[in-house]
Amino acid sequence: MTKEELVSKLTAAVGDTPYGKELIEEAETTFGDSEHKYGWDMKDRLDLRLAILKAYARIDKTFGKEARETADEDKIAITDKALKAIE
Repeated sequence: MTKEELVSKLTAAVGDTPYGKELIEEAETTFGDSEHKYGWDMKDRLDLRLAILKAYARIDKTFGKEARETADEDKIAITDKALKAIE
C-alpha cells in the first residue's frame, strides 16, 4: 500500500474526527520511516494504541471515572474503525 492509499483509506474511515485526524497525521509522518521503529507498520501502531486504550478504559471503569472511560471508548471505536479500513 502506498502512502497516498493509506491516507486515503484512513481519511475515508476516520477523517471526520479530531482523533482520526491525529491517526492520519501519524500515518503520514511515520510512513516510509527509515528507522522503522521496531519494524512496525501502521497496523502495528494501531494495534498497540487499541490495546493501550482498552487498558485505560478498564482502569477508568475500575476507579469510577465514567467521563474518561467514555472518551477512551470513543477513541477505541475510532481506532478500531481505522484498523479495519487498512486491513
